[in-house]
Amino acid sequence: MQIRNVAKSNWKYLVKSGDFQVAVNSSVPVKETILLDSKHVHFIFSQRDSSVCAFSPHYQRSLPAGEYFTIYDQEKDLSAEVTSENGHILYLRMAPSVIHDLLISGDPHMLPNRFEGFGVREYSVKPIGFEADQVIDAFFQKTYSTSLVNVYLKGKVLELISHIFDVPPDHLYEACPFLKEKDNVERIKQARTLLIEKMDDPPSLKELAREIGMNEYNLKIGFKNVYGVPPFKYLQDYKLTYSQYLLREGQLQVSEIAYAIGYKSASHYIEAFRKRFGSTPRKFMSGDFND
Repeated sequence: MQIRNVAKSNWKYLVKSGDFQVAVNSSVPVKETILLDSKHVHFIFSQRDSSVCAFSPHYQRSLPAGEYFTIYDQEKDLSAEVTSENGHILYLRMAPSVIHDLLISGDPHMLPNRFEGFGVREYSVKPIGFEADQVIDAFFQKTYSTSLVNVYLKGKVLELISHIFDVPPDHLYEACPFLKEKDNVERIKQARTLLIEKMDDPPSLKELAREIGMNEYNLKIGFKNVYGVPPFKYLQDYKLTYSQYLLREGQLQVSEIAYAIGYKSASHYIEAFRKRFGSTPRKFMSGDFND
């Protein structure tokens, strides 16, 4: 759970899913502590009255009525005590990868893979806006006119996010704190290209980092954020998948394919292929294989 009691909690969970969580507090006064983990983006909407988010006895941020707080810190987990005299607080928690996928979906000139950035931090207070305010009202309804309440509320979450990030595509990187590392993403894509071009004799991580002008730590973390796996796990999967193409062509022997993609021996390649696909390369060539 991301929200815990301060005395008696009045949070009401409306949506709990792997993608996001939504909770509201319409009671008065509000005094809740929200645990802000580093793996999610946290939005706190203060719709009716000013609120205060206290991160420690010595640091707090005010949240005026009609504004929302975006909190995201990859470096550490946080705890914020939210207080308000008149309630109507909406809390939304989402994974940055979900936001990223929503923003770039169907847009070919944006990044084709999910990306969470390198040490990105965001602590910003912004106006809710008329359209978003109308959507927020839906979360405070006592009853809903549809039996598919969960589907309805998830749709409202997506609608709310669309209003928050309603900017021209050319300014999307500036608007979304989780896409600000465009230059680093380009370097990560360059690293992938180098690995593929040199798959028969790939550079070490240190050499690869030097080639793209990035330190090894950021390369490892960034590559996994962009492509889902570390650099050399990605390369191994790519080589084995590419070998399927070569096997289908039928122009090379298994041993020739093994050396072409960087294996020192055919037996090592055959074993890796079997572990990855559940069959040997020769059976794959003969068609005795199910994808």
